[in-house]
Amino acid sequence: INQEHAVFTLMAELDLCGVPSTTMRLAGLNECDLNAMLADSIRAFPRTTKSLSRIVYQKTNGNPYFVKAFLKSLVDRHILNYSLRERRWVWDLRRISSEDITTNVLYFLSQRMSALTESAQTALKVLSCFGIKVRKSIVSHLIA
Repeated sequence: INQEHAVFTLMAELDLCGVPSTTMRLAGLNECDLNAMLADSIRAFPRTTKSLSRIVYQKTNGNPYFVKAFLKSLVDRHILNYSLRERRWVWDLRRISSEDITTNVLYFLSQRMSALTESAQTALKVLSCFGIKVRKSIVSHLIA
């Protein structure tokens, strides 16, 4: 994401208010590790998934979250699917290569969030204020 994103404005405001925060920069998977993960996931030899993983790497820059989401979208649209006849996973490299997928993970996440109902979005917004742990009673109250 770039510096104009709302999350950076929020972080700056929190900093001005003295709220402690930690910024972490995470590197994505390298192409070799992504290929090993992909091959393991679909139970294939790494040499057979190399061309697929190369395209997935180019589209996701190795971001593990985005890799998972991108692969799920390919499966959901039957571009990557299990062939009962061939007894293995098959894919269409040309179609995958031509996919117009953004490399911005936050944009992809916001697209998924906007597909949720308004009440689910509101609940998630409120829950996000509690950090990484929320008591079950709070969640129950929000759902009710």
